[in-house]
This record gives sequence, C-alpha cells and structure tokens, in this order.
Amino acid sequence: MQDKGLLLPLSWRLIIQALSIYKVFQVLKILNRENLIIDMSNLTFEKIREENNLLFESVRGSHLFGLETEKSDIDTFGIFCCYPDMLLGTGNTYVPMVQSEKNDDYWDEIGKFVKELCKSNPNALEALFTPEKHIRYFNPILQPLWDIRDQLITKDCFRSFSGYAVMQIKKAKGLGKAINIDPDSVRRRKTPLEFCWVAQKDGDGDIRLDKWLKKNGLKQEHCGLVHLSNSLEMYNLYYDWFADKDLKPEDYIRLKYGRLGWIGTKLAERELEKGKKTEFIGYRGILDPFDLETSQLRCSSVTKEDAKKPLCTLQYNYLAFSQHCADYKRYWDWVKNRNPERFELNKGYNYDGKNCCACIRLMTMAREMAEGKGMLLDRSNIDRDFLLSIKTHQLSFDDIMKHMESIQADMEVAFSKSTLPEKPDAELLEKILVSIRKSHYGLK
Repeated sequence: MQDKGLLLPLSWRLIIQALSIYKVFQVLKILNRENLIIDMSNLTFEKIREENNLLFESVRGSHLFGLETEKSDIDTFGIFCCYPDMLLGTGNTYVPMVQSEKNDDYWDEIGKFVKELCKSNPNALEALFTPEKHIRYFNPILQPLWDIRDQLITKDCFRSFSGYAVMQIKKAKGLGKAINIDPDSVRRRKTPLEFCWVAQKDGDGDIRLDKWLKKNGLKQEHCGLVHLSNSLEMYNLYYDWFADKDLKPEDYIRLKYGRLGWIGTKLAERELEKGKKTEFIGYRGILDPFDLETSQLRCSSVTKEDAKKPLCTLQYNYLAFSQHCADYKRYWDWVKNRNPERFELNKGYNYDGKNCCACIRLMTMAREMAEGKGMLLDRSNIDRDFLLSIKTHQLSFDDIMKHMESIQADMEVAFSKSTLPEKPDAELLEKILVSIRKSHYGLK
C-alpha cells in the first residue's frame, strides 16, 4: 500500500503559496495521526455533521421570506468545510456542494460559497442576512464574513438579481418546461424506426418504416441499409430474404418479383425454401441490439449487383428523434422529481406562480438595496399579500409582466443614482476564506 501523505502532487505548490511548507506538513501529520484518509466519493449531510465540518445551517425558501402556506415544506441551506485531502490533491475529489434528491436542501462548500459572494449571487447573499430565528447552526469562525455583509451589497447586485429574475420569469412562462410536453408523445421511448419514412410506390403517400415493415411481413434485424451520398439521412434498404425463417412465400414473391404465373410462383417458393436452408447474406439490421439508446441507424455492406435493386428508399428524421429523446428524458425526470402539490397549484394556468413570485421579490429587493434600505428578506410587513396573490395565480401573466417592468425601471434609476461600490472586494473575501480554512483545520 502506498505510504499516506509522502508523495506531494505538483498542484500543492498553489496551496503552499497560501499556507507555507511547514503548515502543509502539519496537515499531513494530522491526517496520518487521526487516520483521516477516508472515502470522499459519497459526501452526505450526515457525514458533514458527524465529522464536525458543518459551519452554517439555516432555513431558506418561503419560510425565510414569510411567504409560507400550510403546505409549504421547510427547506434548508448550509455551508460546510471540505476534507483537507480535497484541497491538497489535484482537486478531482473536491465536492463543491451537497444537495437532496429534489434540491430542497443544499449545502455549499465554503470555497464555492465565497466565490458566489464574489459574483453577488442572490442565494449566497441571502444567507448572510438570514434572521437569527431562522439560523439553526452558526460556527463563529464565519463571523468575519457576516461583519462585512453590508459591504457586499454592490451595484453588481443589480446585474445578478436582474439576471436571476429573468431566468425565473422564463421558467414561470414555461419556456422549455417539461410540464408543457404532451404526455402521450413520451408515454414510451420510441425507436428510430418511427422517425423513418418510406415513399410508397402505389401513390398512397409516405408511410412510417415500422408500419411498412409490419405491412410487408419483414423484420428490421434482417434489413441492410446503405446511406445515399450527398443526401441528408436518406438510405436505400435491402433485405436478407433467406435469413428470415418466418418470411411468408407470398410476401417474398410480391416484394422481390411482383406478379408471377403459376410456374414462376412455384419456382420462387422452392427458391425461398432452399435458400433458408443454405444461404443468407448477414445484413446488420437497422437498430443495434446492444445499444437500444442510440440514435444512429446501422449500415451494411451490399454487393454491387444487389445495390442496383433496393427494396425501398427511406428518409430518417434524425432531428425529430433527437428532440423526442430529449423530451422523453426531461418529462420523466420531471415526473420523478416534481412537487405534486406545486404541480396541482399550477395546473390549468399558463405560468408557474412560484417562479413569478420569486421574480417580483428579487426585483423588488434589488430596488430596495439600491435605495439604501439593505436586504429585506422577510416580506411579512412589506408586500407579502401581493406576492402570495401572484403565487396563487390571482393576477394574469400580462399584469405580472407590467408590474415587473415598472419595478425594473425604478431599479435602474435607483442604481444609477446609488453610491454603492461597483463590485464586492474579492481580495478581502479571499483573505477571509483562507482565515476560515486555517481556523477549521487548526492551522495558526
């Protein structure tokens, strides 16, 4: 077994600049003495708590903003410090955040959290201004961040809050939302055969390939495709007649020879019977039996003689099939993770009330910050009733958009007149981050 802590990766040079060689070896001694070289591949909320790496935990979401209803769940946010191993190695094991399956609860690693503060991320800033009644745990080593929280309200908040609000409004209107996908279209995952079209010779128009094969008693696994050069997803189709043991003589004769007299029919039947016993070509089929998720059609080699007589020519709508696959995955992921109560709340409306509510709240808070009022998270005595009326679809989407545009105009004027700093002090945040890590790891 490799000796723990003796081989130093090259990336440690970056850590050494911040700590010093002596302190790095202090960390290594602690790891070896306490046997802290552990599996980091499955970091969980429980592990973070048990190993005393939790720095902060609070209530977030509707309860934080005073917008909760009887059916509102309690969601949490947290900040934790990762294992030293994650920083002293190449970074491949670093875990920036831990979250629950439905993202109701999520905790940021302290490094990620500080980076978000540098970008004026709304969620990160909200943590710094969370009222004491909603804080479940607070490690004093974070106090330097809380001491400068007012300095982190900058003009950069306008861009981040506005951008986040626009993202919410797009979600609210359902642009690309899985809820708008027709369930019947994704009831099952279709195959490429259902997106291939064959032009029928009898003038009855195009027919889907899977239906054409069924109509003619053929199987896709005995087909051979040849892509037509200088064309977009067009193929000639050939058939391995003698490999299909279930092929009916009448289908063989009709497809290969057309109408035959009595003698010709008998000769063709004997040809088919003999061929099934002795001859087959070995076409690869249309679909890969070992990769049913693929969107590609399989092509086969065809002799020059056979290539002159394709059974049919087909067009494959690759883009439509790719879109179907994306919709199928998005829809069933959404069904698996959706909040049933939220789904029922939005059912029958053309927008997501919760997303619209979040958008208006963010824009209003940004305006308040520009006016020098600070970050007012609790909306109980400010605009709670109005925000809840949006959340419960008491306003039309057009009215909501007009209100948002009015707030945005006020916000832009307020920020243009504001004396707030342009951006957060990234150097100061970096120093505080190093100080927090040193304190947590016991480095003086």
